[in-house]
Amino acid sequence: MKKINRRDFLKVLGAAGMTASLAACGSGSSGSTASGSGAASGGGADDGKITISYWTTDRHDQAYLTPLIEQYNETNSDNIYIDYQVYADNYAQMLDLAFSTDTAPDVFKLGGNDTLEVMVDEKKMLMDLSPFMDDAYKARFWDGAFVQGINSWGDGIYSLPFTASACRLFYNQDLLDRVGVSAPPKSLKELVDDATLVTQQLSGEGIYGIAGNYKSAMSSVMRSIDPVVQVSGGTCYGFDFKNGKYDFSSYKEVLELFKQMYATGVAFPGSESLDIDPLRTQFAAGNIAFYFSVSHAEPGVYESQFPTEINWDCAQIPSLSGNTDGVQNLWFGGADKAINASTKHPDEAWKVMEFLHSDEVMGPYYTAGLGTVMIKSATENAAAPASIEKMPNLAIGANDQNWPTRPSISIEGEDYCTVAVQCIFGVKDIDEAISELNDRYNTAYDKVVADGTARIVYPNFTAKNQDTSV
Repeated sequence: MKKINRRDFLKVLGAAGMTASLAACGSGSSGSTASGSGAASGGGADDGKITISYWTTDRHDQAYLTPLIEQYNETNSDNIYIDYQVYADNYAQMLDLAFSTDTAPDVFKLGGNDTLEVMVDEKKMLMDLSPFMDDAYKARFWDGAFVQGINSWGDGIYSLPFTASACRLFYNQDLLDRVGVSAPPKSLKELVDDATLVTQQLSGEGIYGIAGNYKSAMSSVMRSIDPVVQVSGGTCYGFDFKNGKYDFSSYKEVLELFKQMYATGVAFPGSESLDIDPLRTQFAAGNIAFYFSVSHAEPGVYESQFPTEINWDCAQIPSLSGNTDGVQNLWFGGADKAINASTKHPDEAWKVMEFLHSDEVMGPYYTAGLGTVMIKSATENAAAPASIEKMPNLAIGANDQNWPTRPSISIEGEDYCTVAVQCIFGVKDIDEAISELNDRYNTAYDKVVADGTARIVYPNFTAKNQDTSV
């Protein structure tokens, strides 16, 4: 099979209309703890079949996958029964508890705050999938899909790449029309002004300018603060590749403008404890003008999960200047589904992985607009989703790129996402928080360098050129 380079991949993404995704889609809800297993699994295995439990947080594709899993359970020749569970609240905690009590699922969507290194080397959670994958199977995926530190670690592969993901600004054009705003903002200051205008004129109807899913600090910051910093020419998750150190100073102005919206009542009330699905519910109801999210899932969300009649669209991430001064980190490859290292049925668990990532499942998945599928063999002959024709900004473009791999460190205290949210809601002073983050992150990085890890320094690097020459 002919290999496709990164440039060709991006061209295909734009032409075919592939959308972006984060492994975190649908990771929270105010609904029940688990759903879907009854419909998908029919109440449990019988006839001596081997049960393979599959846990996920993805609700936007539940209606699509449920009948396919039911059919698989009835027709597969491998004596396998998939126990399909879709979870909502506290998934990371549930996974940790399950692994600590030897009740973890066989196949599961990755979740939580642990790095791949921790999950593989320290917690021994993940099975190495590479022995099951020959070169032909790997060639089904787009070049660059297996990323060290994301789904690969050392010589092993620990989750299959599923989607490519980038963030976008989603907006309700009906609300913007009502307040006289003809186009979405290009700068963060314009976003603040537009959101303020909506709240000033429409809050009496329960309508607000912006909302965020700040119940999960990591999910919210990686969907909003981080991409704004990146396209503004700042660092990627705080790491300065040019000078080989952590420097969160490029977050200062971004945090100040976000804080302005939440401190002045512009934002939807209760955003500090809002999860992504309740946020989407309010957006679908026409009560929110703007929010940040990943682009892969939203078309499917508003088609099946939260059907809506509002006139909504998405725009590129606004920057501080209004120009593209840096590229947005593309969650390229993705860390999605993995196999429990302690599964009693590794061969059968792999069969389930093969089924979930088959062309027969993934091709229609892509066409339905449920995600940007990373499996080229599944998408090459599949129709492009209609959502891209309607919303061209959903497609991945040249300003969505993989940043270099960042250092693997273990910090003491709160992570930068938690601190960023605290700054937005006035719990911490921004200047003091940035100084403290720089100290803690660089102390941790200096330690791994002192232990023998080479310091990462690219003297010609900028957020725009991504030059990693040394």
